[in-house]
Amino acid sequence: MNLLAKLFRRDKAPPPDAAESEEGVGTPEAPETRGRRFRLPLPAIPRPSGPTVGALVVIAGLTGLGAWLALQGDETVSRRVVQTPRVLVSLDGRPMVNEEPPAEPTETKAPAAAAAPKEPARGAGPQVSLPSLAAVPPQAGAAPPPPAATAKPVKFGPPVQLKKAPEPGMVERGPKGPLPIIAEDGRQAWRVYARPFDEGDKRPRIAVIVTDLGLSAAATAAAIQQLPGAVTLAFAPYGPRVAELVEEARAAGHETLMAAPSEPPDFPRNDPGPHTLLAALSPAENLDRLEYVLSRAPGYVGVVTSTAGRFFGNEEALQPVLTLLRRRGLLYLDGRGAPKSTVQQMAGAVGLPRAYGNRFLDLEASRGAIDTRLAELEKIARDSGVAVGIGRPYPVTIERIALWVDSLESKGLALAPITAVVDRQPP
Repeated sequence: MNLLAKLFRRDKAPPPDAAESEEGVGTPEAPETRGRRFRLPLPAIPRPSGPTVGALVVIAGLTGLGAWLALQGDETVSRRVVQTPRVLVSLDGRPMVNEEPPAEPTETKAPAAAAAPKEPARGAGPQVSLPSLAAVPPQAGAAPPPPAATAKPVKFGPPVQLKKAPEPGMVERGPKGPLPIIAEDGRQAWRVYARPFDEGDKRPRIAVIVTDLGLSAAATAAAIQQLPGAVTLAFAPYGPRVAELVEEARAAGHETLMAAPSEPPDFPRNDPGPHTLLAALSPAENLDRLEYVLSRAPGYVGVVTSTAGRFFGNEEALQPVLTLLRRRGLLYLDGRGAPKSTVQQMAGAVGLPRAYGNRFLDLEASRGAIDTRLAELEKIARDSGVAVGIGRPYPVTIERIALWVDSLESKGLALAPITAVVDRQPP
């Protein structure tokens, strides 16, 4: 009999009771309960087989292990690292304490002169100390270390005393500080504060200027102390001790210049500072900025600019600046290396003592490049009688200049301050 027949029988025979056996033996149902009955078929739950149970157990075990590692893994790794034996070694030779004694410690004989180590605290491991490198004897047959290299001293010559600054009658009080002026008797700063030079020396002259000083104390001290006094030093106006450093440089025999910041080609992305000379400013504003630069210290001989920008192509802005320098008794060094520039022509027209740079020494700050530029200065000096080189206070620049200066006498060349080459270069 199929399932539908079992579910929907309509015979008069009473349906088997719930307690009826498979043979149909049982108690007949009461007459009032006879009729059609509906039974919901329930799906049979299969019994799991052995491999299925095993797979479920493995999955459950792996899941539990993963959860445990996620919660306790970091602690286990940290505990393992802490429990790993380690030996601590002090770089200065002082004993330190191990976290755990080694498995098989070896005996070492302590030097006779060494002090006995202190007894470690209770619960701490043994102390391990190593002798310093100085106490380790050299191996037999080992070559001794080479002596420290020392630079060959530069022959500075006898000390040269510069005239004390400020000279009476050659300074006036400005709104921003003391300003140089031409004395009533005609004395000018670029001559009074100059380093003495033998005008009868007929050798070709080379002037070397190191600029951007006063911003780094170490670089400034190196330039003052390691370069001969005939090297001219130029100071930036923004240093906190400009006046003191200029005086230190002059005490060492160096002529000094003030560096006037001017508008660079990529201004305003490259801004030299709040007192930069700009083509867009009025003449009065530029003169106000220039007077700030001139008031930073007494005793310098002139002003140097080293940026080729729009300012030097603007005659209306440039003319008042050059005229002011002339009225203050100063010289002007155009560091841009342009002998036939408008600046040189205008400076000559107003009677301003002038010079221009022939080479930047350290656009590439390497020994080879700087030596090449210095050799080029030698050739220019031999060809025209005068050459001017400008560098920055890089250690390599100071090193190469100091060594190069010592070779000039044998080459028949003279190292000269900037005042000794003014108005001597070819136009």
